[in-house]
Amino acid sequence: MAPPKRASFNVCFCDIDGTLVHYPETQARWGEITGPSVIPGCFMYVERETGKRHKVLKLPPTTTGHQGVISIKTLTELARMRKGGVKLVLITGARLSTLLMRMAFLPAADAYVCENGGRIYYPDTSLTVALPIAEDIAWRKTHNATAGPPDADAVPPSKRPGKLWDLYRKLDADGWALDAFSYTTNFRLKAKDGKTPDDVLNVVKNLDPDLSSSFNIGLADFYPSTSGKEKAAQYIVDHYESNLSEAFLLCDDDNDMGLCMPRSPM
Repeated sequence: MAPPKRASFNVCFCDIDGTLVHYPETQARWGEITGPSVIPGCFMYVERETGKRHKVLKLPPTTTGHQGVISIKTLTELARMRKGGVKLVLITGARLSTLLMRMAFLPAADAYVCENGGRIYYPDTSLTVALPIAEDIAWRKTHNATAGPPDADAVPPSKRPGKLWDLYRKLDADGWALDAFSYTTNFRLKAKDGKTPDDVLNVVKNLDPDLSSSFNIGLADFYPSTSGKEKAAQYIVDHYESNLSEAFLLCDDDNDMGLCMPRSPM
């Protein structure tokens, strides 16, 4: 096999859910997952119209109970891309616990970003552990004023300092359904129990300038204005001494739109 050609771009920002990982409700439109393949741990996804078969891995269910799959071909092609000199950055709105639980099934990458940009991790081979990654603490500290310091992660959301958690407390008192489990720089809000999508938009419209929001899998996420996928992306390309004009994006949802601004080919 010929070696991969050197890429024109040097950084790929890649979303996870809906981009790399897909779910039964979407896959059922075109095919179905059958029994295990001859490869241990793999299953077969069979296209309904063509009969074409794809080897896939089933990921562990998320905290919200969704179980997705990722194809072996996707993993192979991304590994080939990295071999050609492109840095791969997985960037997701998912909580830290979901990212860590999935690591054994995701493509090896050069950086991992979760909580809509709030937390960044890099591989660290100096660590003699099963999963050698380390957090970029300098980046995490940029959110301290709004989301509280890193050592407040073990504190219940209702008692954390910062404007992000002030908003959480206010919405909780107003009867909103909130999700902050395993989030430290982000929380989620869902329209239920009498709340409407218009009510959600009203919350977003009246946000403090130090806070930002985006929508992901139909839920509203709130986080510091120092965070967000686009700001994390800028920070990472600076870390790599590159720029956004040399990066590209694989994505699928509203919370990726900040990465698609005309300032770069992403």
